[in-house]
Amino acid sequence: MSYTVKVLTEREIAEIYNTYMKQDFPPNELKPLSHILRSMEKGYGFCLGLHEKAGLAGYAVFVLCEETGCALLDYFAILKDRRGQGLGHLAFPLFLSYLKEGLPGIEGLYIESERVLAAENETQRRIRERRIAFYRSCGCEMTKLRSVLFGVDYSVLYRPIKEAGSGASKEALDGLYKKMFKPGHYAEFVSLTEGEIQEA
Repeated sequence: MSYTVKVLTEREIAEIYNTYMKQDFPPNELKPLSHILRSMEKGYGFCLGLHEKAGLAGYAVFVLCEETGCALLDYFAILKDRRGQGLGHLAFPLFLSYLKEGLPGIEGLYIESERVLAAENETQRRIRERRIAFYRSCGCEMTKLRSVLFGVDYSVLYRPIKEAGSGASKEALDGLYKKMFKPGHYAEFVSLTEGEIQEA
């Protein structure tokens, strides 16, 4: 089956948000729709859809920081009735190809994944381990960075887009966060630290 990637309009992402994202992501991880739409209006956020003949199969929401040459994969999901078919591994490189070809100034992609060591129970721990294993299987590497955003504890992975890219850095991701969040929210609810590389 053939799949294509296309940029989603504000109307399309609003429909996806209300139909799918509210079910696909925990409430404490899901930003308000107005936040996503504002990033699109200001030109530093965009959304991609994975489409097949029958329609939408998956989606991704990105935030860009051209000043530091990086992007953040803010949300990524395959539709519930399409999971378990390997579409995640198909979609991820397609989205990377779009970044590489359509945004030549972007050198790498950051991914936040809920920290395994902060899991509250065994079920949560396994889900988080599987998520990190998925991104690693897509060529992402665990970094020394750890972010806590609005109380949610994340490990940070990085996927180079350009072979000669500068690699992950705290400064680049911090610049992206400062673009994403209003100064008051950044000061109160955003923490970015750097330590030793951890498995989780």
